[in-house]
Amino acid sequence: MSQPHPEPVLDLSVLAALRELGGVDEPGLADELMQLFLQDSLRRMSTLEDALALGDRVALARTAHTLRSSSTNVGALRVARICTELETIAREGEVRDAAFRVRELARAIAAVREAHGQLRRAA
Repeated sequence: MSQPHPEPVLDLSVLAALRELGGVDEPGLADELMQLFLQDSLRRMSTLEDALALGDRVALARTAHTLRSSSTNVGALRVARICTELETIAREGEVRDAAFRVRELARAIAAVREAHGQLRRAA
């Protein structure tokens, strides 16, 4: 039985499209957007942790949805998948299962930060 392919941290084709979008006028657009995403994700994680502590399913779902959208825009695939799962859990009312996903999300964001740093060093 073959092993499934590991889920990529970043979709490099999305980053390439962002670089292309910036063109010669804004060659650092992809990097700037990734930096903004990483900064915003820290705030979103804090909101998720607060919502989890309060048992606030609406805030959990809303924040996961927002973070999913921004992570998709920068190609952070694992983050987007976890956010989708977290949003579903929050909407279905299974808040007790959300704590695991929030911790998993924090690890996924850290992996994006590391992968982005590696890409910047390689450039």
